[in-house]
Amino acid sequence: MPLSLLLMKNKIFYPKRKKTRTGKSAGLGFFVVAIALVWFASWKLFGTAGDIGGGVAIPGEPVVDESATPAFTAFQEPDDYPVVLMFDNSPEARPYHSGLSEAVAVYETLVEGGATRLMAVFAGAPQGERIGPIRSARPYFVEIAAGWSGFYWHAGGSPEGLSLIPKTDVTNLNEISGLGVRYFWRDTDIERPHNLFTSGNLVALGIRDFELENLPNKKLLWQWYSEKDARKIPAGDDPIQNMYVDFSEGVLFDASYEYDTSSELYQRVMGGEAHKDLATGEQLLAANVIIQKVPAEGYYPSGYGRIILEMQGEGDVLVFQKGTVAVGKWKKEGANSQTEWLDNDGDPIKLLPGQTWVEVVPGDRDVTFE
Repeated sequence: MPLSLLLMKNKIFYPKRKKTRTGKSAGLGFFVVAIALVWFASWKLFGTAGDIGGGVAIPGEPVVDESATPAFTAFQEPDDYPVVLMFDNSPEARPYHSGLSEAVAVYETLVEGGATRLMAVFAGAPQGERIGPIRSARPYFVEIAAGWSGFYWHAGGSPEGLSLIPKTDVTNLNEISGLGVRYFWRDTDIERPHNLFTSGNLVALGIRDFELENLPNKKLLWQWYSEKDARKIPAGDDPIQNMYVDFSEGVLFDASYEYDTSSELYQRVMGGEAHKDLATGEQLLAANVIIQKVPAEGYYPSGYGRIILEMQGEGDVLVFQKGTVAVGKWKKEGANSQTEWLDNDGDPIKLLPGQTWVEVVPGDRDVTFE
């Protein structure tokens, strides 16, 4: 719907990572060599030089200067490399969601059948012993990850998503490869496919193995207020208390946020229930909620209801902070470009310290708030 109508519609409703041992046997030595060969072959078969070192140039894409100074302070240290993980968001997976509260940003949008999926961006390795559950790639998520030059963790993907990966700036780590056993694990007490996890230690191992020592500073365009300046930002006099994103029929995949005036944060609700991180037992909280309106989805000829989302170009954006909403535009120049949030004067919209949720909303789906 037009942004003017979106703003006018202000009612929200609730339907409801070996030690080798010598002298043991010749067979063990062969096994170690075999594992090494599989690892090497995996890089050759499932990735390119860009997978290991940061990306293959796409014709027409701007040349990225990786030595520039970051525009903000969320990624300060060399080991703060942007790590991007795909999260399963099916109802069966939600009770096991672990590690989301550590993310700098979390993206949510549609996949097949009206379901949604999450993609979390971390500043380096998270701390948790369990991060996941992890699921597969889709091309529009790959484009978002490429905007961070992200270290992209996933378990397989659609044909379109997998074919796009080697053409972008992501560093690829696919669980369905010879590398899976090194960086991922499955919880046998949880039904497949909702039981694939990694850990903070394994993510740190991956960062070391792939030698991701230099931050992709030119991609780090988002700007945050300092903690000091953020405290000076007033909350809304008549704060927006609720937001609702109607992703699909029914309420199972609808997302909403409830403003807590004491913390000045938004409490996340998923499918009508408090959305919690199993690792902490606490409800997920957002300092910033971004509604990114994109064109209505199309469908790939490969079938299975796989959707096309146009993530390049520009469009309308709403940024909710401290009970207020800022209206502006989002802009992404190419597949490898970062998405920018701009006000109506073309200046960056600064974000408050804390977690940011980005709701990518296709077409005329309702986004309501009051």
